[in-house]
Amino acid sequence: RVHPCDKQSGAEYYGKTANESMELPAWYRNNTIGINDRCRVPIVKEKGGVCEEGGTFFSYDDVVSCDIDDLVIDRSIMRNTLIEEFQLLCGRSGQRTVYNAIYMVGMMCGSYVFGWVSDSYGRIKALLLAVVTLSLSGTLGAFCSGLMGLHVYAFMRFLTGMGGIGCVMSSFVLAIEHVGCKYTMVIGIAIVIPFTLGEALLGLEAYFIRDWKTLQIVAHLPLLLLVGVYWVVPESVRWLIGAGRVEEAKDIIEKAARVNERDNPAHLFKATMIASSGLENTAHSESNEVKTTILDLFRITKMALRAFNMCFQWFSVTMCYYGLSFASTSLSGDVFSNFFLSIFIEIPSYIFCILVMDSWGRRPILSFCQAMSGIACIFCGLLQGQTDPGLQGLQVFLSLIGKFGASASFAIVYVYTAEMFPTVIRNQAVGTCSLVARIGGITSLLLDLLKVYWLPAPVFIMGVVATTAGALAVFFPETLGEKLPETMDEAFRIGENSNRGFCTFTCTSVKEMFSEELKTVPRDGFNNQAMDVEKE
Repeated sequence: RVHPCDKQSGAEYYGKTANESMELPAWYRNNTIGINDRCRVPIVKEKGGVCEEGGTFFSYDDVVSCDIDDLVIDRSIMRNTLIEEFQLLCGRSGQRTVYNAIYMVGMMCGSYVFGWVSDSYGRIKALLLAVVTLSLSGTLGAFCSGLMGLHVYAFMRFLTGMGGIGCVMSSFVLAIEHVGCKYTMVIGIAIVIPFTLGEALLGLEAYFIRDWKTLQIVAHLPLLLLVGVYWVVPESVRWLIGAGRVEEAKDIIEKAARVNERDNPAHLFKATMIASSGLENTAHSESNEVKTTILDLFRITKMALRAFNMCFQWFSVTMCYYGLSFASTSLSGDVFSNFFLSIFIEIPSYIFCILVMDSWGRRPILSFCQAMSGIACIFCGLLQGQTDPGLQGLQVFLSLIGKFGASASFAIVYVYTAEMFPTVIRNQAVGTCSLVARIGGITSLLLDLLKVYWLPAPVFIMGVVATTAGALAVFFPETLGEKLPETMDEAFRIGENSNRGFCTFTCTSVKEMFSEELKTVPRDGFNNQAMDVEKE
């Protein structure tokens, strides 16, 4: 607040012009206040006891910081914020990024904790525990206040991150294990669409609720209703069989067959019980064998390069996805419109993956989407701080292109990682990549600290990393049409006998893609009809 000028006119920080746009009072020389000037006392020129028009400016020779009480809080977007509540302003503004990063640390820890709970006690129990953790920690965070309030809130955010990733992991695995292999890829990507709709719902709640504590409660407390899933959704049959609870699995299958008016596949349970008996008989002999671990992946140069490359892909995808999501509210224009656009652009990206992953292949799509996201981020970052309406619109458009590529890449890396590494270490490989991904998420938040040195730096760096990842994705083997590798040797040789080119596109009809019969995808790129003609 410029005290001499404010006393003269009683004007507020921003005033409305005739066309309803917001502008600074007339005594400011510039139209906007730079990010590095928001906590500094400007130099004021007066004439006859009145502030001169355009006479208030910021000097870089004599820098004087203002007090917290002298700051004017812009309440045109939010009526009350956590930043103001705990005074994370001016000299303490860097702590915002640190506390935001704690959420990502919670996700990193939660991916392992709830992964263990899911494998040990079942998918449903893990999902319920994650829901309760997410709902209660998020709700209790709204009641944090006082001297220790910020630290308690940080711990609640850590638990919220754990519960959030627990919900995503448990529901993803549960959905995948409830469908046959025919729909694994489709469901694995389509299940992310409700996640996007949930983000949009949060934005809608924020639009109507401008107080952070009320928003915190409204967003988290209703999630407790999801506990009712326990009585609606059955446990994973695959997990029950793996845990030796065949009778419970049999009851669920019989009920599903009865509801869907299908024959009861009793022969499958006979085969399962025989296989279980065989595993029990060989368990003792196999216990003396040396087990393959994630470290074995790095003993072979070729496999180690693939592993490092895939970890970098996860790092890049996560950094760009979360970085662009958080940056959407700081772009030019209305923050709510930008947020909604950034969320809804994810849906067509997932549909794009569903339609082309079995036609074009994993490698070219990942490379294309990473490069598209990276190039868009580079130019989007360079346009930050522009005041021209046309350039501002171009900046938002480039941000949406980058988010489209990042979202599509996010869907691809899950499938690609599972198909590239052998069964004996597949879960460990995905877990390792997920750990690196969380580091990418934390990095996306910490990059925000560089804005004080160069405004385009965060988004520009994300673009460079994504473009590099797109170039490195070319060196992966193509897994489309390949059998899932069971051993390290099979994973080492994957793609060696494939004649599929980088630009090969297999024509697969929508009817064939979603029919009950399993489709076969040729490795050489010809479509199924062409192969049938050749056989005739």
